[in-house]
Amino acid sequence: MVEVFIGGWEGAASAIRFKKADDLVKVDTPDIVTEAEYREFWIAVDHNEVRVGKGGEWEPLMQAPIPEPFEITHYGYSTGWGATGWWKFLNDRVLNTEDCLTLQLRACLRNDAHLALTSGPEETTPMYEIFIGGWENQHSAIRLNKDGKGDDMAKVETPDVVCTEEERKFLVSFRNGQIKVGYKDTDPFLEWTDPEPWKITHVGYCTGWGATGKWRLDI
Repeated sequence: MVEVFIGGWEGAASAIRFKKADDLVKVDTPDIVTEAEYREFWIAVDHNEVRVGKGGEWEPLMQAPIPEPFEITHYGYSTGWGATGWWKFLNDRVLNTEDCLTLQLRACLRNDAHLALTSGPEETTPMYEIFIGGWENQHSAIRLNKDGKGDDMAKVETPDVVCTEEERKFLVSFRNGQIKVGYKDTDPFLEWTDPEPWKITHVGYCTGWGATGKWRLDI
């Protein structure tokens, strides 16, 4: 078992512990949590490593390798002895919309930011695919994947639309079958209207083949 402590030791420190034994890492984090407001954190487990950070910050505040890697399938949470608290988990959010979805996206990558809009927690038919900075960061497109075949319904030239040197902000919206993609504070540079719209309930994202990147999404 891996344990993550945020604001332990009377709020003074945070730590990652393995098998209820010694701390793998422990850092000073005075006043990191408070009962006056919600504070956002993220926990990532991949490549046999645990990382913990603050919401909106890329760099973790602590990280440690897992000494004996194992498959993690469940998580639990509690406050420490003598403490009470209120919790919200982002993966508990329910996306409830018939025909309108707005997604704010921040991406820092060399090329190929890919988004999938689906009607379930997996690839579905039909499915909308949005490519930002595809084709070696030269074009962007909206693709309708239907019956196992994907056709580009709209494609425009967008040279250097994404960048590894800075975080670019995009806005993706879907309303009454109309998909729009643009920089957050400008007019859309890509749009298409589906004459047979359907309900979107899930959003997936990835970088294209051979590309890596950093993302922030707000639905």
